[in-house]
Parts: sequence; C-alpha cells; structure tokens
Amino acid sequence: MKKLLIFFLFGFFVFSFDVYSDDHYEELPNVSNVQVNVCKLKEGVSLKEYNSVTEDYVKWSKKNNVETFYVRHFPLFSHATTGNPLTYDFLEILGSTHQTSGEAWDLWLNSKEGQKLNAQWQAAADCYPKMGTGVTLWSDEDALAKADERVATWNWCTLNDNVSAEEVLQKHSEMAKNLEGNDQGIIGWAGIIPRLGGASAPGEFAHIIIFPDNKASMKHQKTIAQGGWKHYRDYEKQYATCRGEELYDVQVLNRLPQ
Repeated sequence: MKKLLIFFLFGFFVFSFDVYSDDHYEELPNVSNVQVNVCKLKEGVSLKEYNSVTEDYVKWSKKNNVETFYVRHFPLFSHATTGNPLTYDFLEILGSTHQTSGEAWDLWLNSKEGQKLNAQWQAAADCYPKMGTGVTLWSDEDALAKADERVATWNWCTLNDNVSAEEVLQKHSEMAKNLEGNDQGIIGWAGIIPRLGGASAPGEFAHIIIFPDNKASMKHQKTIAQGGWKHYRDYEKQYATCRGEELYDVQVLNRLPQ
C-alpha cells in the first residue's frame, strides 16, 4: 500500500508544479531528474585529485550540451557513530531535465571520450549512482544564485499508514506558504523521491532544506527550539515518520545556463 502511495505521490508532484519559469533565475526546474552519487575516495586519492576528474566532466558536459546543476555535499552533523561509521565521504547531486540525463548517460557510456572519463572517475573513487525525482517546494532564487557555498539538511521520511498523497501534498503546500515573509534562515526547500537504485534508501522520500551558511541553519534550529518542534511533532504524528535531520556542507560546482 505504501509503495502505491509513493507512486501516486510522484505522479501528483509532477502534475502539481510548473516545470519552467522564464522570468527569473532558476537553479533547477521545479520538477527535475536528480542523480545522487554516493562516493568514497579510493585509498591514496586526494580530493584535489578527484576535483580534476570532475572538472573534466563539467567541461565535457558543456561541450556536449548535457550540463547539470552539480553540487557536492560533505557530511557535517550525520547520524554516524563510532559503532556505525559513515561508509561514504560525500554525496554528489546532479540535477537536470530527464531528457538531458538520458542523453548524458548515452554519451558517457557509448562515446570514446565518455568512456575515458568514466574510467578516470572509477579509478579515483567508488561512487554508487542513484536516480530520483527532485521537486522544488519553495525557493528564494535570488539568495540561491549567490550561495555557491551553503549548508543543507537532509531528513528521510516514510509515509504513515493510511495517509494519502493528497494529504501530504496539501500539508507541504501549507508549509511552503508559511515560509513566505517568515525569515527562518531558509533559502530553499526540495523533496527527493528515489526512483532507480533506491532500495536501500533510508526512507521513501527526503526533505532537503537549504541555508546560505551555518549561522542561518542555527537560526532555523532556534525557531524549532522555541516552539517549532510542536509542528514537527504534529507532522510526524499525522503525515510521515522521519529519521531526523543531518547537516551537510555544500559546494556548488556547476550551474545551469539561464
């Protein structure tokens, strides 16, 4: 039943948002394909060396007209412990239209240049690519355009029993409206729904909340501490059960041309 709900949730997300807007900067289309690479550097490979590989990828993507919005997330406050350490060094998120993603993968796997870059990538890190649907729930595009360095929280959630997709969508719409003119430090809020390779995902969907810096993220934490926790409690009781937020340091590596 829950899998059916997630399927319908995906469908309603797609048909409930405009995909493009031409009158202002957009970091990503409101509904986009999102590739998440779960990566661990090979032993002896530095991040500087890995960056040279990914810089070659960005050049290749521009040359072949398959650019992505490309960011890297480094765990800062994670759920890991000494008894349950992280198995990855960072996450990479590549957002684009579904068409661009498909064209890019065909070129990556079938062209000589793509195969060469793929071999270099695999020699530098062990990365496990996953695909999902990304949905922009709320954004301050002007602030996002200035934030090449930012932080973001991830919170994986699973629908409660007997909760409909319509109810969750309505709740998220109400939450998004409450962000207008209410400065909580947030500059973006997105959802990710796993689609390909997501069987081991920590939940059925993830909330990603974006802040310009750690100071802004702590402003949000203060809001929660001063009573916002009640709304979080009610959300979990009525709509979805969540694992709790993890905070990541984020670097923007490439933006889509406007």
